[in-house]
Amino acid sequence: MRNASNFVLAGLLVSSNLLGLIGTSQYATAQTSAATTSTKALSSNAQKYQQMCQAAGGYFQTGTVNTPANSDYPQVTNYKSGKKLKGIPLSHTHIEITSTIDGNVYDVAIDNVFANDYNKNQYTVPASYAKGIVGGGTLYLCSGNPAKVPYSENEGIANSGFDWVHTNCAQSGFSSTFQNGFIYNDKNVNLTNNQTYCYLWP
Repeated sequence: MRNASNFVLAGLLVSSNLLGLIGTSQYATAQTSAATTSTKALSSNAQKYQQMCQAAGGYFQTGTVNTPANSDYPQVTNYKSGKKLKGIPLSHTHIEITSTIDGNVYDVAIDNVFANDYNKNQYTVPASYAKGIVGGGTLYLCSGNPAKVPYSENEGIANSGFDWVHTNCAQSGFSSTFQNGFIYNDKNVNLTNNQTYCYLWP
């Protein structure tokens, strides 16, 4: 009986050890998979723009541009008026993106004065934004006002937001209190590199 009991006990111990090894192996595989997913979350293109933004001291986000079906806005690009600074209207183009980094939906307020085709007498989304920002496309965004972004939103779909996506004024010799910022689309076009109005933010 004792030999039989010992045999059963030994068998149970072997089974237990095997289950432990399998469980540990599955856990390790899951951990490796998670680490791989985390490492591969951003494309090489996104990583390039992230490094550019970090070097400039800005706040970086990247994601897919939302269409009206999954946005709080009626259009992909939406015009919003703003107050004037030194006689120049500070209007914005609003869009929403779903972040590749954290999955959040962000309301993005883009300064129209930094569009290459901005016209202070036209109260519409600049054509370069309307053409360069398309639903389902990818954007790489660097906010030049990192101290105040992201901020909470309560719009419905968007739960966070950021704005003041400034151009590279400081890099171009202007004395600016804002960090350098940019918006590149998936064609690697910089949509906010007009420096005509850099003088507004000394």
